[in-house]
Amino acid sequence: MRWQKNHDFLVVRIYRDLAGDWVVTQCEGNRLTPKCYHQTLTPSYQAALQLLRQISREQRQRGYRRTAAHEEQLGFDFS
Repeated sequence: MRWQKNHDFLVVRIYRDLAGDWVVTQCEGNRLTPKCYHQTLTPSYQAALQLLRQISREQRQRGYRRTAAHEEQLGFDFS
């Protein structure tokens, strides 16, 4: 998901890494330079979604609006 306010942005992604952990990554900044990037490991997909909902509420309160992001989701079968 991507939120934007003027030239500032926040991009949040949820994915499962190769170790099987659910990861929530956040990258925020402006058009020219990202300010920070951090990752949070969560114990489950539901916990990752709960964190995403919390981030979404915070961004709306800060005046950010959600924008459409076009990403291709690749489905790999590692079994």
